[in-house]
This record gives sequence, C-alpha cells and structure tokens, in this order.
Amino acid sequence: MSARFATNFSVLLLGAAVLILLFAFGRPLADWISLGAGAAAIVMALFSFAMPAQGVYQRVADPMIVTVGTWAIVAARVMNARSIWLVFSAGAGLLALGAIGLVVREIDLARGMRAGAVRLGADELARLSALQGGAEARR
Repeated sequence: MSARFATNFSVLLLGAAVLILLFAFGRPLADWISLGAGAAAIVMALFSFAMPAQGVYQRVADPMIVTVGTWAIVAARVMNARSIWLVFSAGAGLLALGAIGLVVREIDLARGMRAGAVRLGADELARLSALQGGAEARR
C-alpha cells in the first residue's frame, strides 16, 4: 500500500467520521472526536509529505490537509457550542481532500497503465500477464 493511498483514504475516513459522529453524539464528545481526527490527519499528512515521489497533487494537498486538521482542532476546542458548523466544515474539508486525493491517484495510475500498454503493445502485455499468472499459480 502506498503512502498516498493510506493518507488519502485515512483522511477520507476521518472526515466522514467527524461528519457522522458530529450529529450522532452530543457536542462535547464530537469535539473530542474532531480533536482526534484533526491530530490524526496532521500526522498522516506529515507522514505522506516525508515520503519521496508522492506527486505534485500530494505535495500540494498535504499542507492543505495539515491546515484543515489544525482548523478541526481549533474549531473543536476554542469555539463555543453554537459553532457546530465550524466543526462540520472541518470534517467536510477532510472528506473532500481525501476523496479528491483518491481520484487523482487513480487517474495517475490509469495514465501509467495506459502508457505501459502503449509501450509494450497488446501482445507483449498479454504474454507478460500470462507469465505472471503462471508464476503465481506455481507458488
């Protein structure tokens, strides 16, 4: 599993959890959940940023994830009880950044596979796939 996928999928799940649990539980518990989700999003983004060869989108998205994670912590701990929509916006931001990151990663993977198929040709790609399938069957 790549660091890009792990980061984007974790941020997507954290954002979705904040959005769902914000309305499922009371405000004090939702604040602590938002604090934990923000901290986890910051750690995951810093982990991804430290990895080599992450791509242009991920290099731009990681500081944005850190910013939204920080906002989730601030909105949960500093704002008053009537500012539930600030925590909601932090969860929605994490959810959106994670979803966009997964879509961009899949587009990059598809582009790479398409380029590999063009370079190899259909017959060579089929032969390599058959060889790989035979090697897995022998294990």
